Amino acid sequence: MPALAVFLTDALATFEAKGEVKPRYYNPGGFFDEVHFFSPTRQEVDPRRVQTLVGEARLVIHAMGPRYPLAGVSPTGRLARVLRAVRPAVIRAYDPALRGALAVIWGRRLGVPSVVSAHADLDDQRAFERRPAHRLRRRIEAFTLPRSTRVIGVSEYVGQYARRYGARAVEVIYNRVDTAQFAPAERLPSSRPIVLSVARMVAQKAPDCIVRAVHGLDARLVLVGDGPRAAEIAGLVQALGLEERVDVVPAVPHRDIAKHYAAADVFALATHYEGFCIPVLEAMAAGLPVVASDVPPIREILGDTGLLVATRPDAFREAIARIVGDGRLRADLAARARQRALALDGARMERRERDLYASLLGAPPR
Repeated sequence: MPALAVFLTDALATFEAKGEVKPRYYNPGGFFDEVHFFSPTRQEVDPRRVQTLVGEARLVIHAMGPRYPLAGVSPTGRLARVLRAVRPAVIRAYDPALRGALAVIWGRRLGVPSVVSAHADLDDQRAFERRPAHRLRRRIEAFTLPRSTRVIGVSEYVGQYARRYGARAVEVIYNRVDTAQFAPAERLPSSRPIVLSVARMVAQKAPDCIVRAVHGLDARLVLVGDGPRAAEIAGLVQALGLEERVDVVPAVPHRDIAKHYAAADVFALATHYEGFCIPVLEAMAAGLPVVASDVPPIREILGDTGLLVATRPDAFREAIARIVGDGRLRADLAARARQRALALDGARMERRERDLYASLLGAPPR
């Protein structure tokens, strides 16, 4: 009965609150019989509410508290005792810094593979945010990435970052999007086209760019997302007199997000940097023409099936107006985006991740 140990960066309760509980996310193809989560909190969600994350496997949550990434290094502490009792076949982390380093350390101590994900080129984040703590983080990445048994990059661009820090065995596996969930819907003609943007309201993103872009268009904007910039964006909407044309929708559960794509005519996303960008692939799967910031990972995902522009309101305004005003272009981009999304379907990515685990443990691929 192979068991997987997952060193969480955020509590499962946080994922549930964001609506990001996706089937088998932590147990691709149902490969593991048990999945043990080590959580940075003292009180976690009821396991039954997040069971779908591991499919049919036994799910166990170990609430370790916020200090566990540091205290967990101890060879005799609580984490040591639990890991030796669980005897995981693989140790998994979704962060190349503290949790990744811990996965590497315990993988070596227990003689089992460590698999670490990289979800962004963290040098891009450092260049944008310029926080002193990032310098320490860089040192930890330089320890973790060369010593991980496998590193999963969520794009080729992120894979290049991992190799730059010494990763020797990098597998590029895109984030999973179920294209069937986002099947294109029949869109009814509307006198005022709907522009959709799905993004967290954080410094990395630029929802203000999209708001300012539609200020000069006869279009309705639906912003789906929440975060520390939400109040700022609501204030901007009011200051521009767009209350009747801009709807700000808090984050919705993953199971409900498809209806927003189905109701839209154009998808737009402004951002300063990315590692992958799931909403862009969701929009492609929904058969929406996409306008997005021209950053390398989005360029990689979108290819030539959408319009890439500078992160400026005038650039987005011009691109959105071009799509809205040209039915042939709109239909062509939508069809090609859907076809490209099918080639990147989440089921394919899930099989690739399952096969990675199988190769590490000497099991046959499917």
